[in-house]
Amino acid sequence: MTTKTKQPKGMYILAFTEIFERFSYYTLSFLLVLYASAPLYGGGLGWSNEKALGLVGIYTMTAYTLPILGSFIADRFIGKGKSVILGGCIIILGHFLMLFSKIEIVFYLALFCVALGTSFFKPCMPSLLGDLYKANDTRRESGFSWYYFGINIGAMIAGVSGGLLTQKFGYQVALSSAGVGMVIGMVVFILGKKHLVLEFNRKSKKVVDPNKKPISKVQMRALYSLIIAFAFFAIWATVYNIAVSGTLTLYIEKYTNKTVFNVDIPTTFFMSLESLTIIVFTPIITFILAKLALKNKYPHFFSQMNLAVFIAAISVFYFTYLAHIGHGIEEGVKPFHYYQFMLFIILLSISETIISPVMMSAISIMAPLKYKSLFQSFYLATIGLTGLLAAKIGVLSLKSPFETFLILSIVILVGAIIYYFVKPKMIKIANEAAKEQLKQQQGSSK
Repeated sequence: MTTKTKQPKGMYILAFTEIFERFSYYTLSFLLVLYASAPLYGGGLGWSNEKALGLVGIYTMTAYTLPILGSFIADRFIGKGKSVILGGCIIILGHFLMLFSKIEIVFYLALFCVALGTSFFKPCMPSLLGDLYKANDTRRESGFSWYYFGINIGAMIAGVSGGLLTQKFGYQVALSSAGVGMVIGMVVFILGKKHLVLEFNRKSKKVVDPNKKPISKVQMRALYSLIIAFAFFAIWATVYNIAVSGTLTLYIEKYTNKTVFNVDIPTTFFMSLESLTIIVFTPIITFILAKLALKNKYPHFFSQMNLAVFIAAISVFYFTYLAHIGHGIEEGVKPFHYYQFMLFIILLSISETIISPVMMSAISIMAPLKYKSLFQSFYLATIGLTGLLAAKIGVLSLKSPFETFLILSIVILVGAIIYYFVKPKMIKIANEAAKEQLKQQQGSSK
């Protein structure tokens, strides 16, 4: 087992690039439901809450499912490096078009450009990161945690800047501003790509292109185990999307007293709290994991995922309690205080700090070599599909909040308990897959 502690330079390049891509994505994601549901006199589109949530659900699904196509093109035709650059340029175009988003067709075209660009960009980044490590390298999960740290730096900046720019200049300027950050991210990636593994080394005749190797029985079993993990990840991702894809945003904007010292806190600031929590807890968690690794007590990534689902269940039970408090609320009434939702955000963010990096790490270990980018896109597609589901749940909750979230919390808790009992078998299969992948890497490096 490799026990180095210093991260490869490529990890920092990818994490820094991802800061600006996520700044781009979350600026749009946080503001979209507010922009669509705000009245025309307030600079918005004047849509109903239900229609605005529906738009966010469709956009989230599109942005996270199109990467299946993007990753296929990257793996088979243009390579990961070129795919990232192409995607970044399309995203920049989408943000520029947001300046003219009052024109309906331009608004939809801008959303499509950002979603399409994400399809080329997003699945290749974690795959490029996984390529920096051998299968037995204990730095891998810490590397993915730091990469996720970068994601949340971008998301935190998006929440703060999006809210401030909206107050000062309106929605269109705020939505377009993220394109500037994306330009910086692309410059960093292009200048630092020499530190990445962008293609297989074909200088040696002994090197075998993994795309031409058949999938072994061990890899196939790992594949099935990974698919099961996706099912449990989807349970968690549904809660995640309730928090970041419109539902929680509407609850805070419409039904929460956000005034502190006579200053109204922009709703997007609460989305930044999620990222701030992750930024605070990432070093703590990586420190604990590093200490456990030195003692040979490192928890398997499936065990970490299981813990995250349990924490998510607790957070939704708390949200259900809040829904009970506000049962029967009327339009214009604000029964909630800002600090009540902060606890829900913090709990969910801790679970996110645990589950998201280890899920990406699990894919980099268990997915067959020739399908790694494709399975990273399946990871994204899971978030996208549950985003649409979360929007549907959000619409239901506007009418029956307590009943909706009570059913959801019970489903998540049952899922966490089932995961606990099937987890040992999954861990055994994952360990076998890691050993086989290590042998392949050692064979190709000779």
